[in-house]
Amino acid sequence: MEVLRYVLPHMAAGCLAGAIAAVTLVAANVGSLRDLGMHTEGGWIAWALLVFGFVVTFGSAAIGRAIICLGSDED
Repeated sequence: MEVLRYVLPHMAAGCLAGAIAAVTLVAANVGSLRDLGMHTEGGWIAWALLVFGFVVTFGSAAIGRAIICLGSDED
């Protein structure tokens, strides 16, 4: 349980960073993402998938970094 108390805040921070990054990309209209979503039927689905992908990617990267930084008793 101690590991979960260590990893869960890192996961939450990574997921939040992923959501912020995805929303920023759409808001800044990078690669015309906002225009594509606004002028396409079901564009909100593409945005939801983009946010989901970023949340999963950033969250898992944050968990991986947290686990790697745990170290061992010998350190």
